[in-house]
Amino acid sequence: MEKKRNRKPNWTEEQGLLLAQLVNEHKGMLRGKFGPTVTSQGKRRASWDTISQTINASFPLVVRTGDDCEKRWYVLQSKAKDEIAAHKRESSLTGGGPPAKRLSQVADTVFQVLGHSEVSVTGLPTGIDTSMMQALEMQQR
Repeated sequence: MEKKRNRKPNWTEEQGLLLAQLVNEHKGMLRGKFGPTVTSQGKRRASWDTISQTINASFPLVVRTGDDCEKRWYVLQSKAKDEIAAHKRESSLTGGGPPAKRLSQVADTVFQVLGHSEVSVTGLPTGIDTSMMQALEMQQR
């Protein structure tokens, strides 16, 4: 008979928010380029393990490892990117109606960590807006 794997409880909203805030504090080490001062072992020891210790101290009922925190961070990034993209779509709609709902605290914190360039859904920074080109052509005619 197979052994059942004991699952840890799901991450709560508060744990996710704390994780995002801690990643924001350690983003220099976590997102820094590899070099003499930033190594993969350094990232693991200094950042993910420190983050997991802080989360375990704040929420002692469930013990999270550095790997658990890193995996959850990637899930939070994915969910936040989806939420940010939906928010941008809703914000750019024309017509009446209620205003777009605000981003969650977790998505807002992830947005601060990633910056505008990583969650952009607008296109290339040096690109040209084709509708603007069409308007210019119509003016010239």
